[in-house]
Amino acid sequence: MRVFLVQTAQGLTPSSGGYKANICLLQTLRIQGHETGQICYASDDEVVEFAARAEAKGINPNLTKDTLTVVNPPGVVHRLGVQTFTDEDGIYNWDQRSLRMDALVEFFSKYITAFGPTHVIFNDPITMKATAVLIAEKKEFCRINIIHTAEQIPFGPFVAGVDGHCLSPRVENELLRGLDGIWSVSKAVQDYAWTYGKLKTKFLVHTALTYLDNKTRDMPVIRNNIDKDEIGMVNPCPHKGLAILVALAKKFPHFKFVAWKSWGSRSVHIKELEALPNVRIESTTKNTDEIWDRIKVLLAPSLWHEAWGIIVTEAQLRGIPVIASNAGGLPEAKIGLPYCIPVKEVTGERHENGDYVVPEQDMAPWVAALEKVMTDRQEYTELQALTATTATKWLNDMDRHAHEKWLLSMMEKK
Repeated sequence: MRVFLVQTAQGLTPSSGGYKANICLLQTLRIQGHETGQICYASDDEVVEFAARAEAKGINPNLTKDTLTVVNPPGVVHRLGVQTFTDEDGIYNWDQRSLRMDALVEFFSKYITAFGPTHVIFNDPITMKATAVLIAEKKEFCRINIIHTAEQIPFGPFVAGVDGHCLSPRVENELLRGLDGIWSVSKAVQDYAWTYGKLKTKFLVHTALTYLDNKTRDMPVIRNNIDKDEIGMVNPCPHKGLAILVALAKKFPHFKFVAWKSWGSRSVHIKELEALPNVRIESTTKNTDEIWDRIKVLLAPSLWHEAWGIIVTEAQLRGIPVIASNAGGLPEAKIGLPYCIPVKEVTGERHENGDYVVPEQDMAPWVAALEKVMTDRQEYTELQALTATTATKWLNDMDRHAHEKWLLSMMEKK
């Protein structure tokens, strides 16, 4: 197979779990002997770093720089800076910057065609439209959309609930039904797509590589963080459970909390946390070891229809207890481990500023769970062992070729 990914996140090593999973899919397929490539957004420093890492492994990165000229219908000329290189995993990368929306379709079409894929994978509406144009021009390849959030789906209560997701619901609904495959990363998302739109999708857990150690690609190192004193949360914002974090920090002024900013964290959310003396704010990190080496407990109090919650599974594989909500796919990410607390999810109603209206929550079970795990050493020790053992078995039992087999099956139908 020749599998091409269009990656719309910033960076070759994005902090977003879903986009990280996309790259791990390419790496997995490459390990299994298939050719892989991607379009991505990256800084010059990232390109230099990745090219150097390839050279260190004896791989010629073939780093090239080019300028693509695109002329819009009104006659406006856009010059797009493009760098191409092969990384240490043997994945071909097309990095672009300074790209205007009205030139995206032409840009994507040019490089998808140049790669000659058997499959093109994406999770954005622009690529879905661009590949539809190529198919109409008799280009033969399978098209696969990955659904990382309910907001991507062009129907249901959460349609377009996040900026950049689902730009034209009616058009995208029609285009989705003409694809060769739609991958739902959780049963929760799969059920949502069927319930609200009778859209059939394939449920597959993220590839095992998504959860392995970033550097060694072996099983993650189990942490013994019983004597750590910080409670962590990533991406504090209203629909991720900011109100629950704030309430817990106020309830336990003697506990230390740390929050890592991410894509949903706006300045107003950070200011609310900065007003609390026992909460520390950290910048977005692409190196999650900084989190796992530091925290005793992870909070995942999401209130939206979470697709999966990669960070929950990552923490549990390292023996770090997670106190999570039961929103969306989080119970799946919890894999049956304590604690998974019922919440009132957002309904899709939004404030004028675009934020979801967050229902009031029952804090009693959150308070009881956090106090138990933070103060009862026996509870923590037993939960840590159970967490690491259960999560490790779950990962070891995973079918490492599930994605490969699914993609190959599409070629048989062509």
